[in-house]
Amino acid sequence: MSGIVVRPVRFTDNIEAMQQFLQTLGLRPRIESEGGGWVDMVAGGGMVALHTAETSDTGGLPGETRLSFEADDVDALARQLTNAGVQGVAVYDEAYGQVLTCTDPLGDPVTIDGRSDDPYGYRVIPTDAPTAGLCVIPVRLTEPRGPVGPWLEALGLTRVGEANDWYVMYAAGGGDHGLVGLHHVYSDELAMVAGRAAVHLTFETAEALDDVAARMIESGYADAQVTREDVGSVLSVTDPDGRECQVHEQHHDA
Repeated sequence: MSGIVVRPVRFTDNIEAMQQFLQTLGLRPRIESEGGGWVDMVAGGGMVALHTAETSDTGGLPGETRLSFEADDVDALARQLTNAGVQGVAVYDEAYGQVLTCTDPLGDPVTIDGRSDDPYGYRVIPTDAPTAGLCVIPVRLTEPRGPVGPWLEALGLTRVGEANDWYVMYAAGGGDHGLVGLHHVYSDELAMVAGRAAVHLTFETAEALDDVAARMIESGYADAQVTREDVGSVLSVTDPDGRECQVHEQHHDA
């Protein structure tokens, strides 16, 4: 097993503001680049990487989120993916360590960074622990019963519950390493971003949503609001990139 961790990348022109926003939600910084163009934010389950859109060499747009991961052993993961028939699998060295790239079933390139104890010039940020029970869930707009689910299983994630036509989640490390949601494409206009399938940055928490909303409002995120729905409660708030961020009450059982 390759020890896969869910770590979506958010491209932003407001990296300091986004870092503060995520810290208010309960994430904590782990490492940052010397130039300040990259920050890893750790949750109780999974991570979020913040990347300045200005320095993106892959055309990342401000406010765009992309699905990506970290793994303990990218060489082992490469063999696992190749054996599963995943396309475009390659491993190469970067200044900060090994990187695996592959192509998902819908043709989008995906990057998986190898985890290393050597920060390779990045600054390790001493900090307190993230909020317990807070889990990162990048939600990919695609048909839940389509080919992306088996691809996530090839990566080492496991499906949570039964598949349906509207929404399904896949867990890394039983959810301790993050979750990935697959959501029915409810609007063609929202399905793509810059030629890639759209990904929404969402979260799940064991904390009372009213308490999270109160903290967000006190910190200046005035539109934070909790809505009660048949499928559970959800907190909606606008992040510094102008994107809606949703935090759902914890209910998954991997």
